[in-house]
Amino acid sequence: MPPEFLSVTPQRVRCYVCGSFTESPNGWKYRLRHGGHSPVCPSCLGKAEMEIEQMTSHPNLVGAVLLGVLAAAAGSMAWYGVAIIINREYFILAVGIGWLVGKAVVFGSGNKRGQGLRITAGILAFVGLVGGRYLLVNHMLSTALTGWSLRWLTFRQFIAINARLLEHGNGIGDLICAVVAVAYAAMLPRPDRLASEAPTGVRGWRRWVR
Repeated sequence: MPPEFLSVTPQRVRCYVCGSFTESPNGWKYRLRHGGHSPVCPSCLGKAEMEIEQMTSHPNLVGAVLLGVLAAAAGSMAWYGVAIIINREYFILAVGIGWLVGKAVVFGSGNKRGQGLRITAGILAFVGLVGGRYLLVNHMLSTALTGWSLRWLTFRQFIAINARLLEHGNGIGDLICAVVAVAYAAMLPRPDRLASEAPTGVRGWRRWVR
């Protein structure tokens, strides 16, 4: 076998801070971000740590909540409006509410990250999903029952109707998409962190999301 088939070309790694390259990243770390990772050389670790600290410090909580509430309300109305127009409910739109709320919370906070923002995004996404579901259930009753158009469900009635639907196997898709949407909304404000190894495959993804 020719020698070129026996040798393996080392993979070059580039520091995202200073732009230096290496073929043996001993002592290097990786900045784990949402959607990817960036290598950091030993000389630039301090700067990367400072950037991560700045990302999580002094978030604009008022702006995060305000934009998050607006996004949750807009998502609820959009989900309801699409269902009314096409006379069909698409569960995937619930995931869109989670994405919208998560992005709004991050933007309203001043592009910050942190555990408090993750909790805020998750709660507001859940509120938006419940609001959209409430409008849809109330609309279904108004079209099915004569005289219901002038009434609104109480919270107890809303819970009882959804519980009955789940007992008969209806609404399971909504429930699954709601869990995914809340988890996705809470994941978007996740702060970056430094790791000794780059995530690869499913095991690497699990290390990142912990």
